[in-house]
Amino acid sequence: MSDALSKIVTFEYLLTEVIATVTSQAGSRHCWHWLTKRPERMAKFSTWLKDLGTLWPENLWAGTSITTQATTSRIDSLLKVGNEETVRFLSVEPQVETVDLRPWLPNLTWVIQGGESGRKGRPFDLAWADDMIGQCRQHGVPLFIKQLGSFVTHRGKRLAFEDGHASDWAEWPEWLRVRQMPEVEVSRSSSY
Repeated sequence: MSDALSKIVTFEYLLTEVIATVTSQAGSRHCWHWLTKRPERMAKFSTWLKDLGTLWPENLWAGTSITTQATTSRIDSLLKVGNEETVRFLSVEPQVETVDLRPWLPNLTWVIQGGESGRKGRPFDLAWADDMIGQCRQHGVPLFIKQLGSFVTHRGKRLAFEDGHASDWAEWPEWLRVRQMPEVEVSRSSSY
């Protein structure tokens, strides 16, 4: 699949395909995670909806991908999506360097973190996970460590795992087993 927020995709299409699905009777039973590398376009779509008199659905969680410190600039656009009730999350994966999220964490609901999988996966240092655990705890933001990736290092040494992307947390050190979800109350009304 590709990013639905590509410029070629019209807002009208997103209204009928995404918003209508999310707010339908069947769709309103779920919390939808909409992840994009184009949060500036998501913010424009959110404003467009508001101008139509349509609220951002509270069961549509808005997220953006972060891989490096340079990509944290996407967070500013993400924070413009929806309203104060909107769940906003980051997918910090594949993380390829130390990332400081502290300036934005007070305004975020959730962080997902992971390393890169595949034969050519870039290194994921467990120190980055340890640092992210600390950042999220400091700000009371739930953290979900999804996988460590295919090239995991700790204190300068490469670690080996049975699972090719190190997603089986039974193989992880106990301190690293963090898989938290946000506690968010969502009304199950489809009338947005």
